[in-house]
Amino acid sequence: MSHEVEQVEKRTGLFNYFKESFMELKKVVWPNRPEAVRMTGFVIAFVFVFALYIFVVDSVIAKLFEWILVR
Repeated sequence: MSHEVEQVEKRTGLFNYFKESFMELKKVVWPNRPEAVRMTGFVIAFVFVFALYIFVVDSVIAKLFEWILVR
């Protein structure tokens, strides 16, 4: 008996999950265009700086290995 109740609650729960998720999406305050452009610029700048950092660290490690192996 309890197994049947769990299956019914699972279906109802899944439906309620999607219903509540949709209701929450309606509450979201989306950024306006200037805010979105500014945040996108920050993300692009951060990715560029982080990529540069990884490049420098990788180059240093490669040179160290080259120096150790050639020696």
